[in-house]
Amino acid sequence: MHAIKKNISLVAVIITYLFFNFRYSPESFADSIKSTLVQLLLTSPFVVGLTILVVSFMQRSTGERLPWDRVARIYCTLGIIIGFFYALNEYWLRAN
Repeated sequence: MHAIKKNISLVAVIITYLFFNFRYSPESFADSIKSTLVQLLLTSPFVVGLTILVVSFMQRSTGERLPWDRVARIYCTLGIIIGFFYALNEYWLRAN
C-alpha cells in the first residue's frame, strides 16, 4: 500500500510539473504543445543543474545515495518553481 501511495504522489508531482510548464496558445493545440516543448527545453538545463547540486548536497549530508524517485521529485519540484517564475517573466514581458 505504501508503494502505491508513493507512486501516485510521484505521478501527481510529474503532472503538476507539466501543468506549470504548459504554455497555452489560443490559436491551436499544436502551438500549445510546441510552446510547452520549447519551455521544457529552455528550462531543463537549469533544473538539471540545480537538481545535481541539491542531490549531491543531500547525499553528502546523509551519507547515502538517494533513491531515483526522490531525485525525480526534487527535479519536478525545482522545475515547478523555475517554470512558475519563467511564466511570470514571460507574461510580464507580454504585458509591457
